[in-house]
Amino acid sequence: MTRQDNTLRAKSCQDNFSLFRVTSSVRAQTTRAQAVSTTTAVKMAEYANEDLLYTANIGYLEGVEAALKAGADIDYAREGDDINVSGRTALFFACFAGHAAVVRLLIRKGASLTKRSSETSSAPLHVAAARGHTEVVELLVQHGATLDIRDAYQKTPLMMACICYKVDTVERLIELGARPDLTDVYGLTAKECCTEDELNEDREDYDCERKEMMKMLQEAVETKLLRCCNPTCGKPGYRSTGTLKLCGRCKLTRYCSRDCQRQHWTVGHKKCCGHDACSDDAPNPFWQLVKRQLRKEQK
Repeated sequence: MTRQDNTLRAKSCQDNFSLFRVTSSVRAQTTRAQAVSTTTAVKMAEYANEDLLYTANIGYLEGVEAALKAGADIDYAREGDDINVSGRTALFFACFAGHAAVVRLLIRKGASLTKRSSETSSAPLHVAAARGHTEVVELLVQHGATLDIRDAYQKTPLMMACICYKVDTVERLIELGARPDLTDVYGLTAKECCTEDELNEDREDYDCERKEMMKMLQEAVETKLLRCCNPTCGKPGYRSTGTLKLCGRCKLTRYCSRDCQRQHWTVGHKKCCGHDACSDDAPNPFWQLVKRQLRKEQK
């Protein structure tokens, strides 16, 4: 091998090594760029999720749209030890505050009607009823929410409206077909829930509201009148005659015909059916959070 051959081979090796270094550097830079891009995307998604909760809570419709466009998870719920926010979605916050336009948008975008809060396993319909936001209650029911959905204490939205003295909401829930004869874990019916608020029992205005609610509930119980749970129908029926048939899956919704059941299924009950009841065997979510908070404070 001549000196020229050695020189050419050395130069070739040097070129190959340089090419290897360049390729390795490009690969490393690409990997770092991908990592940064992924981290940035995750951070942006986290910010978008928090923005979604905030804007839904204050009723800022354009902000909700912007957060969803930025990639926010429509059913995102902040988890943690704070029992006031844990498990609550944007829809839950909007229902709590009574922002009907935001609720309408979130439902149209596919928000879950059955995702529950962590403290009492309350669904959006529970909190809308408790706050007396009748328009929001109607929106949820029209899109398939189950009227008699249960929380961790087996309370229905009707019971929550009674406890909070929301007369108009109680009246509308009865008109929509909510059952007044169901009981919670303490054996209390909606009528008996009207007397739970001892703090306001001496106020005359609350006494008038209590009497009005108890009268409506008593009439509903005595007549044994139920209604088809398809909100576009509402055909009456009586428990004793069996004219209304229960949904075979959730056993909570009633229909006057197969057509009504199909229609209610397509507008939203399909997503809610099977997620309506809160199991008696499940650990109480409120006390789970309290225990976590106590352990955190003891550290």
